[in-house]
Amino acid sequence: MSRRSFSAVTALAAMTLMLAGCATSPVANAEIAARQSLPDSWQEAQNLPALIVTPDPVLTELFARVAEGPDLAIAQSRLKEAEARLMVARAALLPNLTLTATTTQSETDGADQTINKVGAAGLTVPIDLFGANRARSGASRASLEAAQLEARRTASLTRNTLAQLYISYRAAQAQVAVTEASLASANESLNLAKARQAAGLETGLGVAQATSNRDAIAARLPSFRQAQVASRLGLEALIGDKPGSLAILLAPVAAIPQLDSRQAVRSPQDWLSARPDLVAAQWRLRAAGLDARAAFRDRLPSLSITAQGLTTDAGAGAWVASNSVAGTAAMTLFDFGRLRGLAKLAGAQAETEAANYQKTVLDAMADLETQASAVRLGEVSAAAQAANVASALDQARLARVRYTSGLSGFLDVLTAERAAFDAQSAEVTAKSEAAKAQFAFALALGL
Repeated sequence: MSRRSFSAVTALAAMTLMLAGCATSPVANAEIAARQSLPDSWQEAQNLPALIVTPDPVLTELFARVAEGPDLAIAQSRLKEAEARLMVARAALLPNLTLTATTTQSETDGADQTINKVGAAGLTVPIDLFGANRARSGASRASLEAAQLEARRTASLTRNTLAQLYISYRAAQAQVAVTEASLASANESLNLAKARQAAGLETGLGVAQATSNRDAIAARLPSFRQAQVASRLGLEALIGDKPGSLAILLAPVAAIPQLDSRQAVRSPQDWLSARPDLVAAQWRLRAAGLDARAAFRDRLPSLSITAQGLTTDAGAGAWVASNSVAGTAAMTLFDFGRLRGLAKLAGAQAETEAANYQKTVLDAMADLETQASAVRLGEVSAAAQAANVASALDQARLARVRYTSGLSGFLDVLTAERAAFDAQSAEVTAKSEAAKAQFAFALALGL
């Protein structure tokens, strides 16, 4: 190679490597920007009060059963795809050995039959001088890391979805119990009004009011039972089982489950390095950067060395051997801009992944603080509703005593009992919302 040709190739290589560095710079910039966007400490997640939690054996069993559900099976299939892509990418860096054997039989009119036998072995060694194949292999490795973390995140999302459905089921179950108890109390009030009317101590208005109150409470039962059935069906679908399979397991009344994740709160920097979906997004970003590097370096020459050995049957038991070694250099000089377009596309995809990564981190930070706030305020609301229930039940008891003593009208009894029912229903709702926030907070932490 002449000095001028060598200088041209060297300049082209330097320029392409410089462009490859520019193509991957969004990756480093995005990772630095994400780190710099983190606060020194959390505002809401650091200020959560302690919580006493009772284990729920039914929920524990459901968690074990959902591990074999369809959502996780899909995630495992995607993981196998990523492993296969890595295998293909690594193979491009390794030598290629081929063995061939041919037998040719020919016969000419008036001549003897001729049989030619040839055996050949060839070894081709790719020389990844500019690192395109190494970059592509690195991208496949990064994609595999991302797929593994995404499988973990899918498992967390599935468990969270299951917990949300289970909480909804237990909340609907509790609402049914509260409504049935309130309905029984309303029937007692109706019977009391009828008895007092029969004794001439009450007009027909009290009976009509009591009947209306009872019917209003009874009208709410179907919606709660439907919510209970819908939640159970959702759980059965999530674990990949047939409808009705969980009816016996879920039938016993149980409290709404709670989860305390306060001990898992870590610093923002550690959280960014540990939450599976954020680390997966980081690996996807790196894979995009390596793909961009490979695309830029595909424009450089490709080099390979091929060694071949031939053995030919010369007849009469004699074999003739021949060997050859060849070096090949290939470079696309004109392709109407195809390689340049692919390089620009890969660079743009890397920039898109960089922007997506930064947005993912910001959204995850906001979600964590939002869920922490929801946990704190939800638990405060549940405690306040519990106090309200105690007060409302006491008022209902006193209203009935005053009514039977002739010190107040029947409307006071109905008003107090309806307030007690509403307070108990609101308490169930507050407990379920607080519990859902607790599990969502655990998901936001990366558990």
